[in-house]
Amino acid sequence: MRFPRERSASAALAVLCCLWAAAPQAEPLITRNQNPLLLPYGLPLPLPARLPAAGKTRAGLDVNWSNAANLETSGGREFTLDAETVDVRLRLEHAFGERWGALVELPWRSLSGGTLDGFIENWHDLFGLPEGPRRRMPRDRLLIDYLESGETLLHVEDSASGIADIPLGVGYQVATSDDRALAVWLTIDVPVGDSEVLLGSGALDAALSVAGDMQLSDRWQLFGQVDAVWLGDGDILPEYQQSFVLAGLAGVSWNAWRALDLTVQFYANSQVFDVPVTGLSGDAVVLSYGGTWRTSGGWRFDFGMNEDIDVDASPDATFYFLAQKAF
Repeated sequence: MRFPRERSASAALAVLCCLWAAAPQAEPLITRNQNPLLLPYGLPLPLPARLPAAGKTRAGLDVNWSNAANLETSGGREFTLDAETVDVRLRLEHAFGERWGALVELPWRSLSGGTLDGFIENWHDLFGLPEGPRRRMPRDRLLIDYLESGETLLHVEDSASGIADIPLGVGYQVATSDDRALAVWLTIDVPVGDSEVLLGSGALDAALSVAGDMQLSDRWQLFGQVDAVWLGDGDILPEYQQSFVLAGLAGVSWNAWRALDLTVQFYANSQVFDVPVTGLSGDAVVLSYGGTWRTSGGWRFDFGMNEDIDVDASPDATFYFLAQKAF
């Protein structure tokens, strides 16, 4: 399996090593590569390095709203990706004791032509960002198409929404203190979503993850995660699907003012499909940035945005929101 993101994965692994070689507030933004062809698979979202207190629960609702546009032609292969996804997840984390915890996500996903095309074109114009093929594509259209030597291997043009595959996780708190934490997670992605409309993969996936955080100072926190993911035999381009994927993230948070933290994180994953098409393979590096506001009542509110570091490998833009409460 080709994995051209070794440096990004190595950086995430190095962060984890530093974390344990050396805060409660060092929590990543709950977002990742939102490529609609990667979403059906069991690559975990960021997982907590610090489990809730024994017997306690964290409940959250997160939204990732993404827009992608890509045209590629190479060696008899033609790929079109013009789609918008809204991924909404109810996320529950519960600690059964000082060391063990569980996590379940109840996801709902919409795949459509969307409404963001005009806004993103204006955004790119305002900041002088590259537009790629956007100006040559109809606005607010849904089309995901892959042809090889004239044969159509993947075609999606009808909007769909519904329940997606459900992740179930078990976590073990390896170590924790006031300024650092390390946890190991086993996550199973249960095939519930309809693979024909990209709401699920059609197979059971499993991931082993290590998540860590460290307080660098009163205002700075560091966090990271590494995932090893085993993919079942799915229904989406099964002849090209990989059986093993690596992913990871590394980031830093700065306490800018009282209850406000500002966060920058990098997420990377290896290819899900073994094809020489950037937007289809799923191989990507994603930059996320945003803020977290915490209230005295135990609420956490996140807001942020993702940008594709490798153009066409992930959506052009993802808007991210989270509301979470500990009780």
